[in-house]
Amino acid sequence: MRKFLAVALSVAMVFSMVACGKKDDTKNPDKNPNVTEAPAGDEKNDNTEDGVIAPDVKENTAGSKLWNAFLETMKANPETTPVDMANALATNPVIQFAAGGNEVTPGYLAGFSEEISGFEKGAMFGPMMGSIAFAGYIFELADDADVKAFIENLKNVADPRWNICVAADYTQVGAYENTVYFLMYPAEMDNASAEGGAGEAVDATVIYPDVAENTWGETLWEAFETHMIDNPSATALDAAFILSMHESIPFMAGSSEVMPGLLTGFENNEITGFKSGAMFGPMMGSIAFTGYVFELEEGADVESFMANLTDKCNPAWNVCVEADQTVVGAYNNMVFFLMCPNSNQSE
Repeated sequence: MRKFLAVALSVAMVFSMVACGKKDDTKNPDKNPNVTEAPAGDEKNDNTEDGVIAPDVKENTAGSKLWNAFLETMKANPETTPVDMANALATNPVIQFAAGGNEVTPGYLAGFSEEISGFEKGAMFGPMMGSIAFAGYIFELADDADVKAFIENLKNVADPRWNICVAADYTQVGAYENTVYFLMYPAEMDNASAEGGAGEAVDATVIYPDVAENTWGETLWEAFETHMIDNPSATALDAAFILSMHESIPFMAGSSEVMPGLLTGFENNEITGFKSGAMFGPMMGSIAFTGYVFELEEGADVESFMANLTDKCNPAWNVCVEADQTVVGAYNNMVFFLMCPNSNQSE
């Protein structure tokens, strides 16, 4: 297998070089010269352990951040639909002028020279500006589908020059179980992502909450902190959406934007002093659970804002049931707030 992969990689590199020079269409007609290799220095990774087929991505790039966000969400909630995933990736700060996700069906899709079929559900995500050579897709295949064959077909018919005026530099394809991730994007997007790479420690001011181990509060705080480390420019709505997709939240309802004023969980007390905010939680109102992510202005007094939340919250706002935990923490100017039952996630 290793010899096979080495030969395959060598062949791909040779034809990548040919594509950059004079193109001779009479040689190797079965090879698509438009398939772009990963950035120089990447390591080949065909690890399929735990259902993961990893693409060739270089750390601390736009491609790695989007792949990591995809993988993090799929592992937390394997039932995530392609549209939900595309919407989540479209909120990532590395995508300029994000337009959200759109459902796609088998047929001719932007970025491919031939029709794409063999998937049950699909969605596209990308920037609003058509002048950016960027196209992203999420495909959900049948449980018994040949995922590797589907991935190879995507690579073979991908056309980084579909945009005519501009061309994508990198084509990256991976999968988590039967959900396939596809991305083409230009190298200049990596320049904007050079600092604060995915999974890499960055300078930050973190105010850790006082929270019991092995509870919803600890689990979701850790998910919030991890997401902020990976995506230091994430918005409140983006962070809340990621948390709403976490596997520990039953009957998740997604996230919704909130404005300063009267908010659920704070009785008759208005909550102000934040620039943007979002709420996340379960769909079932019988669960004493409500979560928020607030983004404050740069330089705001984060500790005072957190103390105000603690003073004004009411764990018994749900009338029939009462929250056992109130968890408040912050990552830079992003504040995490949660009221929930003191449940043990391992049980």
